[in-house]
Amino acid sequence: MINKDHQMARMFFSQGLDSCDRYSIKRLVDLWNEIDQPSTRASMDRTMRRCFNCMTTIVESKDDPEMIRLYSDFFYSGIGTSRDSITANYWRKIYLISQGFLTESIPDSIGNSLNTKVFRKSLLSTHFHSFITYTFSPTMPYGLTAGIYFDKIGGYVSYRTDYNSLNTAYECNNTKVPAIEVDNPPYEFAHEKWQSQMFTGGLLYPLLKNKLFVSAGGGLGRRKYFREIRTTNDKLFATGNKSEWCYNTEASYQGLTLEAGGMFVWKKLTLLGGVNSTRFKDLDVYLGLGLTF
Repeated sequence: MINKDHQMARMFFSQGLDSCDRYSIKRLVDLWNEIDQPSTRASMDRTMRRCFNCMTTIVESKDDPEMIRLYSDFFYSGIGTSRDSITANYWRKIYLISQGFLTESIPDSIGNSLNTKVFRKSLLSTHFHSFITYTFSPTMPYGLTAGIYFDKIGGYVSYRTDYNSLNTAYECNNTKVPAIEVDNPPYEFAHEKWQSQMFTGGLLYPLLKNKLFVSAGGGLGRRKYFREIRTTNDKLFATGNKSEWCYNTEASYQGLTLEAGGMFVWKKLTLLGGVNSTRFKDLDVYLGLGLTF
């Protein structure tokens, strides 16, 4: 700003708009007022629209008189939005009341005549962000995680699975297949497969506002263990096949899942990861990649 490097100043303070930093907004307004060249101002149109969107949320709390005054100026001059003298007058009166220059209340007719978008919190409010990611783990490669976060806390839900589906002819344990009679052919265990599903949810706590979070949560998990059995001679099982799959009831389990991790947001890109365990019988690592809205 001192060196009149307007482009560098705009780029620097625009970074603060990701979190609607109030100081950055005010400095960008100062920069806009300092510039008197139409072409340079035109290059700031998108930046000022972002300022306006941030201010729309900030002024709802009516706890920042200076921001309210600037918000009124935006409507008067059509900065980042269209000109609207009625809305500008409304917010100018809010500002004057906050400074003690006016003691009378604002007539309802004025408030009712305004566009309700100015006052109503929306899903796109900068107090509120949502995200969705594709979530992967070695045992459950298909999953989705979705959630929301505010300035001070957030939450998420996640579902992961491997979609393995097997038709089993027998149940077994870790050593044998009890249902196979003595006169059936001898067999041996061969391949093994897991079928996993998990549903979890938890909280997000920001370490760096709207950027870096730690997470902790829990839910329910299920892991089914399948083993292939094969005959060791030319005879067939009672099913008419030389090999079958059995469901290992002894090694399968389900129950409480606990997990911990973190999330990083860079612009619209969202990256999350962590570890979890079901009944403390396993340890699974997961990663997620998606977008923040």
